[in-house]
Parts: sequence; structure tokens; C-alpha cells
Amino acid sequence: MGGMQAPHAAQGSGMMGGMQMPPGMNMARTPFSEAEMSMHRAMMMATDVNTQRTWARKMIAHHRGAVAMAQALLGSDATDVEVRRMAQAVIDAQTREIAELESWLERHPG
Repeated sequence: MGGMQAPHAAQGSGMMGGMQMPPGMNMARTPFSEAEMSMHRAMMMATDVNTQRTWARKMIAHHRGAVAMAQALLGSDATDVEVRRMAQAVIDAQTREIAELESWLERHPG
């Protein structure tokens, strides 16, 4: 674009998913890293015309992050039956809550 430079992807430690981590926060990648970064990006973008709708949109993003992290756990080498049961319970509950929040948003247009 005429004279404008496109932002470049940062490299090096402290960078994940295109977002810069605060100084001193070199975070190790885990099976949950992508889900965490996606959730945080989505929560930052989830805004609306009023506080109630903004809250609902941010909670949807938060719950989707929880579902993604639980799915990552279930897709990992985790073998503890109790933790796998809890992960599945998170998926079930958060999926229901996402549907409830989306329904509320539909019934309360901005």
C-alpha cells in the first residue's frame, strides 16, 4: 500500500500466536497454548453496544476457550480417569452455556 508497511510478525521468545507477551513472561508452549491465545484474542475483540451484550460475547469467547482446552486435554496423553471426566464435564456444561448466551444475544439485539 502506497508507502505503508504491513506489520511484521514478531519473532523470538515471549511471542505466541502473533501476540507479544509482557516482558519477562517467556511462556513454554503446552497443549493448551493455542486455545489460550485464541481465547484471549477473542475476548479482547468481543465488544458490543452495551455492557450486557459485551459481557455475553466475552463469556462466549471464554467458554469456547474452556471447551478448546478440555478438548486438548482429551486429545493428549492424559490418562487420569477423573481429570478426563472433568474435562468432558467442562465441554458439556460450557457448550450448554454458550448456547444459552447466544440465545440471549439473539433475543436482545443491540
